[in-house]
Amino acid sequence: MISTDRDFPSFGILIKSFRTRRHLTQQQLAEAMGLHRHAVGRWEQGSFLPRSKETILELATVLHLDDQETRSLLEASLTALSPYWYVPLPRNPYFTGREEILEALHTQLGADQAAVLTQSSALHGLGGVGKTQIALEYAYRHALEYSAVFWIGAETKENIISSLLHIAETLQLPGRNDKDQQQVIAAVQRWLTTHGQWLLIWDNVEDLCLLDSFLPSARSGAILITTRCQALGTFARGVDLLPMKHEEGMLFLLRRAKLLAPEATDEQACQLAELMPSQCAAAADLVMALGGLPLALDQAGAYIEETGCSPMDYLRLYEHQQAQLLDRRGTPGRDHPRSVATTFRLALEQVEQKQSVATDLLRVCAFLHAESIPEELFTEGAAHLGPELALLATDLCQLDQAIAVLRNLSLVQRQAETRTLSMHRLVQAVLYEWMSEQERALWLRRLTTALNALFPEDTSDSSKWERCERLLAHVLTEAAAIPDHAGNQTLVQLLRKAADYLREHAQYKQAEQLYRRAVYVGEQQLGPEHPDLALALDGLAALSQEEGKHEQAVSLAQRALHLSERALGSDHLQVAFSLNTLARIYVEQGMYEQAEPLYQQALHIWEQRYGPDYPHVASCLNDLALLYWRQGRYELAEPLLQRAIHFWKQRGSESLQIASPLNNLALLYWKQGKYEQAEPLFLQALRIWEQEYGPEHPIRAYGLSGLAIVYSEQGKYEQAEPLFEQVLHIWEQTQGPEHHQVAIALFNLGEVAASRGKYEQAEALYKRALHIKKQVWGPEHPQVAYALNSLADLFMKQERYEQAEEWYQQVLSIWERGLGPDHPQVAYPLNGLANLASVWGKTEQAEALYKRALHLREQHLGQDHPETAETLHDLAIFRQKQGHLNEALSLAERTLKIRSQLLRDVHPKTIATQTLYDQLLQEEACTQREADSARYLEELPDSCREERHVEEASLTLHDRGDSSLCENDPLQEFLDAC
Repeated sequence: MISTDRDFPSFGILIKSFRTRRHLTQQQLAEAMGLHRHAVGRWEQGSFLPRSKETILELATVLHLDDQETRSLLEASLTALSPYWYVPLPRNPYFTGREEILEALHTQLGADQAAVLTQSSALHGLGGVGKTQIALEYAYRHALEYSAVFWIGAETKENIISSLLHIAETLQLPGRNDKDQQQVIAAVQRWLTTHGQWLLIWDNVEDLCLLDSFLPSARSGAILITTRCQALGTFARGVDLLPMKHEEGMLFLLRRAKLLAPEATDEQACQLAELMPSQCAAAADLVMALGGLPLALDQAGAYIEETGCSPMDYLRLYEHQQAQLLDRRGTPGRDHPRSVATTFRLALEQVEQKQSVATDLLRVCAFLHAESIPEELFTEGAAHLGPELALLATDLCQLDQAIAVLRNLSLVQRQAETRTLSMHRLVQAVLYEWMSEQERALWLRRLTTALNALFPEDTSDSSKWERCERLLAHVLTEAAAIPDHAGNQTLVQLLRKAADYLREHAQYKQAEQLYRRAVYVGEQQLGPEHPDLALALDGLAALSQEEGKHEQAVSLAQRALHLSERALGSDHLQVAFSLNTLARIYVEQGMYEQAEPLYQQALHIWEQRYGPDYPHVASCLNDLALLYWRQGRYELAEPLLQRAIHFWKQRGSESLQIASPLNNLALLYWKQGKYEQAEPLFLQALRIWEQEYGPEHPIRAYGLSGLAIVYSEQGKYEQAEPLFEQVLHIWEQTQGPEHHQVAIALFNLGEVAASRGKYEQAEALYKRALHIKKQVWGPEHPQVAYALNSLADLFMKQERYEQAEEWYQQVLSIWERGLGPDHPQVAYPLNGLANLASVWGKTEQAEALYKRALHLREQHLGQDHPETAETLHDLAIFRQKQGHLNEALSLAERTLKIRSQLLRDVHPKTIATQTLYDQLLQEEACTQREADSARYLEELPDSCREERHVEEASLTLHDRGDSSLCENDPLQEFLDAC
């Protein structure tokens, strides 16, 4: 019969009274709810209940109920139960969410299915995840669908027997008071065999075998189990219960803390967030900190209710007193009297009793990131994790057995497809507190050694990135748990390797933190002269250079080299790494003379130790070639790049390492005007980088820049501009708006704008680039001169000659001091100053400047280079002004030949030269005509003006064609005079 300790009006009576008060028929109420009339009729008859609180709240809105009436309707919905009902726990008024799971259970366990054959479902999951509460809500929500609903506390055999005796009392079975408990249990079993459509809930099953002991073999009903065991065999269909989703957890916490009413909706929660934004934000952070575990959220809500503190206060307290709060249950809950900490400690004690290997595995997991814990840590790294776990390296069955023990208590989840484990962060927190300080220190030392052994040394090798990525989060979590004073040499190495990987993947801020910590721990624990510091210093130096901290980069790299040489000797491999790092920094800062001997020394060490066919040799060749490229020594750069490319091709044509020499060779071809050869190399390098690093990595920007420059040089501005814009976006996103690479991207966009005649836009871009370069490099650095030279060129186009001269002179001074007077880069300002002198009529000065610029370009770039053509073109115009038409025509013809071969016919520079060439041809023709006319007229008598002479002169002029282009033809003047 119905068993309840409350005496409320029934749900049906309340609905009918509220409906009639509003003068509504059942049909009208059903239509307002969007239901069939029979649904309202069944509610009022008491044979059916609404399926959710939301439906009851909608009823309250339609019937215009006040808060008290709404509450009474909700209360009534909690007391309408099955004819036979034994559920010793009250319905939870704060129950929130979990609708998908309840729907799934109803599909599996509905009375229609139960009438055919026994349906068994199991909610399995971690203690405190809400298994009991979902089972309880299901029982109350669907009570009238079953002929009977019974609840069995199944944690122990004694609990099961006690529950079965209560069921016998509820059923009023004959012999229910029999002293022989087995007889009473047998009577319950007979009832279950002879009746159907019942729901039997077994709560907190520890041993599934007990169910077979107490259930009859023939039965026709539904069985719902809650258990921590994940391995259910064929007994039941499992539903893996996870912590609450964020929105569910937020609503539950706010309801439980009495900041919202129990029946409050998501909409009301949003309204509260508008009224109390900081408190709701703190509640959201709290849900995240507690990992959505319902028991922990319930504890937090109870504490907030009892103490009257705010969610923000609780969050602050939790950050400093996590262990105490997890152990504080507050007012004892009738359904779950244990705290989070107690619940998990009891589980840990069970593990300890069953298997020591499983206990040690848990201890290791306590210091790792809670998700995706790689199983190779317990196989390949097992030798470093103590004597118990060391056995797992040779016996994988023991690992499976240990994991099985933990899965039986849902302390870990196993993802077989990824070979990883995961656990709830609160289990980790309780585990941490469960260990003594000495145990924590021991396990942290062991784990650091294991992680260091597994983490790859060479993080530039893309084949090792998957391993790095699997371990990275765990390295960061574990390292954070080690105080600096407890660090050692292994920790220094591990931090440095993780930082190397992060730097490789453009995670610069995080990398810098790890490098600095590695250096600090190393200095404190190993001493400031220990060689293990050198590699961390090298990494930090390279990172500082990347971030534009040039003086710091040089200082760190020099210190690293000093440590390596002093401790290991001048020919040690680590010295080669330090030499190479310092050389790269020198190159980036334009200190080419200092860089070359360092590269040569590093190359010598690697070749002496490993021979010419070694990866670091190939990398050093690539770096040295880039140095030669920057110096304009192209004949030295190309064979080194070809050698590096050949080496990596032997390892695989699409290997990551081949991308850099391919890109550098493309840069070399671009500089030599070999655009058709450069473009496919840029594209190949770009494809490799995109595949390995993804679309937003800074290294991709280098490939995009090179490709865009090639397009720009060929006049393909529509293709170049969007690529430069992508480059700018990548650098701004990864490095910030003031990074020196941002300046380069701005400079290139300025070049495109200037080439398209958008002078105001170009000037703004150049000046922003100039500002950044000056901030990063200082006002006298060679990098600054690029922007200055382009601005000077822009001023020339706008006829702002005084400004142009000032900036050209500044560029010339910077580059002559920084690069030397014979560097091909010096030709840029020389050519600009020559054009300026030509405009001002300073003939001798202009000629000297043109000759010097042409000499530098022909000597370093070759006779047929586009930059050589630039000077030839300008010199041709200069000679034209001087009246040296033959020389001007020769220069223009040579320029046109170069540009026609390297640039398209529609390229603006090609068109300009073609126009100049046609002009010069016309001038040459006119000059020849003038000479011919003068000779013809000289042969005529001075006084002769006879008509036949005039006719003869007219015919001669006509035979020569259009003479309008030749303004000073003497023959035309003779005819005009006649």
